[in-house]
Amino acid sequence: MEEYRFDGFRFDGVTSMLYHHHGIGSGFSGDYNEYFGLQVDEDSIIYLMLANHILHSLYPDCITIAEDVSGMPTLCRPVQEGGLGFDYRLAMAIPDKWIQILKEFKDEDWNMGNIVFTMTNRRHGEKCIAYAESHDQVPAPWC
Repeated sequence: MEEYRFDGFRFDGVTSMLYHHHGIGSGFSGDYNEYFGLQVDEDSIIYLMLANHILHSLYPDCITIAEDVSGMPTLCRPVQEGGLGFDYRLAMAIPDKWIQILKEFKDEDWNMGNIVFTMTNRRHGEKCIAYAESHDQVPAPWC
């Protein structure tokens, strides 16, 4: 934070840390049983809570962002409330939605209701960062 004058940190691949199954083969529907149970990696949860607590204690203006595709509840709630303490989560479905729309539909065939739903389907009270594309959406050269 001090040496390179970072504003904060983006934690990549948080889903793979949160669960023993690393999110592989799991379709998260929003059922709380998917987020709390033996499949949760408690050591990783504690690490992320501790990292956020230390960063925000030492650098009150620090921003932390989580890349999580599971929709883990409390990800962006303060550690004092039992959350993981991130300030923002990446709005993961939005880049894929734009790619789908641009590849598959003419402008006049866009379903505005579906676009609005994709952009607003978020956990109440948690801040999200929406983005149009990232390294995750870049196809490999052999594709």
